Amino acid sequence: MVSHWYTQAIGKPTEAKSFGDLADVFNASVFSHFNEHCSRVDVVFDRYRITSIKSGTRERREGRERSIRRKIDSREIPLPANWKLFMDLPENKANLTKLLSDQMMLEAKKSRPTCELITAGGFEEETKVASSQGSDVEQLQSSHEEADTRIILHAKAAYMDGYERIIVSCRDTGVLVLLTHFAGQLSGEVWMRTGTRQKRRYVAVHDIQLTPTMQRNILVYHAVTGCDTISQPSGHGKKTTWKVFQQHGALLDDLGRGTLSESTIRSVEEFFCRIYSPASDETNINDVQYCMFQNGTKDQEKLPPSRKCLEQHIKRAHHQAQVWFQADVPILEIESPIGSGWYEDSTRRLHPHVSVDDPLPNEFTDIVCCKCKNCATSRCSCRAKSLKCIAACTCNNGVCHNPYSVAIETDSE
Repeated sequence: MVSHWYTQAIGKPTEAKSFGDLADVFNASVFSHFNEHCSRVDVVFDRYRITSIKSGTRERREGRERSIRRKIDSREIPLPANWKLFMDLPENKANLTKLLSDQMMLEAKKSRPTCELITAGGFEEETKVASSQGSDVEQLQSSHEEADTRIILHAKAAYMDGYERIIVSCRDTGVLVLLTHFAGQLSGEVWMRTGTRQKRRYVAVHDIQLTPTMQRNILVYHAVTGCDTISQPSGHGKKTTWKVFQQHGALLDDLGRGTLSESTIRSVEEFFCRIYSPASDETNINDVQYCMFQNGTKDQEKLPPSRKCLEQHIKRAHHQAQVWFQADVPILEIESPIGSGWYEDSTRRLHPHVSVDDPLPNEFTDIVCCKCKNCATSRCSCRAKSLKCIAACTCNNGVCHNPYSVAIETDSE
């Protein structure tokens, strides 16, 4: 099973002069999987929609130069000089995947009559699927935008057709997460072929062992801690958040399932509190933000988001997880992403909706933090405003003569 990343991996071959040459190189790479142990290869592609939750990712990959629309209506069309600029435009990618899909089918029928090639996602019609042997592939007619989820659909169909071992060629972490979640539904061996030609690696997905809670919520975890469509918690990568997931994975139980409720949002908020403040029992992200600032964390990139910003993030993660949970069904039943953490601009492109709140609330920026050594004179900025020094002041590294203190009342006997 081959994902769309093959197109990116092949790029613009040095020996290829035309799109026909490129298609030949692509076909050779795909057909190299056919051997005495492999009689069927599925190739799936992304769909390139204008209104897509991947718009932000694609915009980040685009350069400043404007891409030019290139129509590919024959094999003889020469390859563009600037390949990256060509691939920056979704319409060009869609046109290219259609050419590759058509050329694969023609070549498979001609030179591989005893093997079966199935491809989907690359044709002009969204639900079109083709088999080189004319097999009934109606169950693979899907509305999936992502090749990642089409892989799960095709893997499930292959097992239903009697195949006991599936090898997925892909370098995407998201695909590994999807395979891990759905591995229990795929009776047999599931392998992920990744790495480079010089350093090939096979991951035995069927041998990955997770706790029941982690198995149930790994898709949600990947969505909420950062993926292709959603940003990661500022300053915290997968290595850090994975430790939190191991201990507090149950906090993500209801995300991506059903209607997003207030209780689910609060539960995920607590998960984020554990990311930013693992030693505390705090459940309010605004309070965690305040405490971190008060204790000296002034870099906004290292502070957690405000509650309102986090709510938009959670809405996006909920939507993305809903898409992934339906990877094994052909037609997705998903509400519009507009209003679920994204908004649509005048060109119909989607952008993450962020809160109108400032990243750091005004009451935080109004806090005075001095840079004194001992705060013994009126030159101390805290003293000048009749304020006590706090943990964010540099004087806390030495002896402060203007300390903040808390009076503790005790019951008299």
